[in-house]
Amino acid sequence: MATAQKRYPDDVMRPGILPGILGATAVLLGLWLFESDWFYAVRLAASILAAIMIVFCIQGRRPTYYVYAVLLAVIVIIWNPVIDVTTGLTTGSPTLGSAWMFIEIVAAAVLLWAGITIKVPTTKK
Repeated sequence: MATAQKRYPDDVMRPGILPGILGATAVLLGLWLFESDWFYAVRLAASILAAIMIVFCIQGRRPTYYVYAVLLAVIVIIWNPVIDVTTGLTTGSPTLGSAWMFIEIVAAAVLLWAGITIKVPTTKK
């Protein structure tokens, strides 16, 4: 009788997929909810989900994950609704508004890519 091998090994897991997808969705929702009252909630959600993904980067313990952690920390700081550092980027000339939209798309891509690529070793029970 042949030994059954597992189709999916249990040595690593990808815990950042859901926060990455939800964070990218929240950041992209910010493009449409920019001037509404919901923009505060969207920024709060994106900031919290990026902070959760920083924890997964630290748990992964790979040098490339620390690059993701720095990029995610920038997202946490910029999308933090309590301390607003985006006032200069979001108001003023149309060029700055376009730059902010581009920054949001890049942030969504960083959240999604980090969520897909971060692997954390599982604990043996």
